[in-house]
Amino acid sequence: MSCSFPDYTVAKYNERSKISGRLWSETVKIVEEYISTKKNIVVTIIGEPGMGKTTILNTVMQNLKEKHFIIFLDLVNSSNLSNPAWEFIENTTIYEKIRSAAFDFLSQHKTEIGYSGFSKIREFPNWLNHLCNKRKWTEKYEYAEKLYCMSYEEDINGLVNFLNDLSQIDGVSLLLDEMRAIDTQLSELHKIINETDIPIVITLVPEVYSEIKDSALKRRLDEKRVELKLSNEDKLEILKAYCEDFADTLLQIKEIQETNRLSSLLDIARDSYKRAFEECKNEYNQKDCIRKNLAKAFLIDDIDKASKELENKIREGLIALQKIYGIKYVHPRGRKIEQRGMNIDIFFQKDNIEYLGDVKLTNESTLSDTNIKNIKKLIGFNKDGGYDVRKFIITNSNNVNLDEFVKIIVDNPTIKRILDGSTDERDNLVKRILNELGIS
Repeated sequence: MSCSFPDYTVAKYNERSKISGRLWSETVKIVEEYISTKKNIVVTIIGEPGMGKTTILNTVMQNLKEKHFIIFLDLVNSSNLSNPAWEFIENTTIYEKIRSAAFDFLSQHKTEIGYSGFSKIREFPNWLNHLCNKRKWTEKYEYAEKLYCMSYEEDINGLVNFLNDLSQIDGVSLLLDEMRAIDTQLSELHKIINETDIPIVITLVPEVYSEIKDSALKRRLDEKRVELKLSNEDKLEILKAYCEDFADTLLQIKEIQETNRLSSLLDIARDSYKRAFEECKNEYNQKDCIRKNLAKAFLIDDIDKASKELENKIREGLIALQKIYGIKYVHPRGRKIEQRGMNIDIFFQKDNIEYLGDVKLTNESTLSDTNIKNIKKLIGFNKDGGYDVRKFIITNSNNVNLDEFVKIIVDNPTIKRILDGSTDERDNLVKRILNELGIS
């Protein structure tokens, strides 16, 4: 009956990953087929952060690395392709795997490469090392000799030559994770696509794809394009992979229905299940208890209490980040605005601006006029002595009829995690509030 959700739901490069969901499983199958058949094709996988792009590449790498030569690059912090490619080649097991394959091939063609007569005074491996030092290749088997000796310039031209040589020994493919729309990456990618005949699999976010203007490159990227989007069918299959007994119930949670990101889906499901399990771990009919708790997973039982607790957490976060953001003063409890005869939950100053904020939570779809009656008194209050005034409201409702206020929407799962004591979530929310108020 237990569920096994990961603690960290955004896959890291080259870690063991679990694949689930029809679209994700089909994409892995397609990519593996192209690699296994050595098809000259570009596969482009497009998805927002947290949509499982890296998970797909991790799975392909895990499944095929013993059978094929696969060069798997994380490009998120790289300005080009060739530097990380050479680092991967020289610092992973593929280096010796390539040299071993080249050695076995050359061993079958000793006479043709000149290992005969007096040459046999040396053992074959020693003779090959001598060949590497001389760098005098035979015309027919130059590619295998250069692979054994790893005799290439470590730039993009050398990489193209290396890939073409390796493809004559066995299949080789490139997995390129988190491609960026910068000229050095794109120009090197274009060169590899044009001058090799190998499978290339690329992941990128939609913004990067839309920034690529080279029509010839775009045509190749569109040869086999996969766009990762969550359907309800995929959501259910993914939830069953991690929590089969409660997948149907989890799928009914509003926040799960509304999310369009794989990592968010798993985060919400994990938090829902953990909270329900804690409530029900001592119950005789634990399964029914968990189902009932999941059905109300992110409802806020006491709205006023939760609002007050969230205020306190946000003030704590502001004080914790005060020096980093150059905030001059944070009121420790909230402040009375004498001119309007009302209290404001959150008050802080930076430079010549006062920031006045209120927390209003609800279990309804809309924040009613009754909820915001008090803070509406601040409409038109744009100056306080020598300070300009900026006003904001923090709420879990998407429907707020309130002019002059910056509206900061926080979902219930995030609120629950903050109230449960997550300082990371608290600080992330405070940073978001400051960012939306134009404070950096």
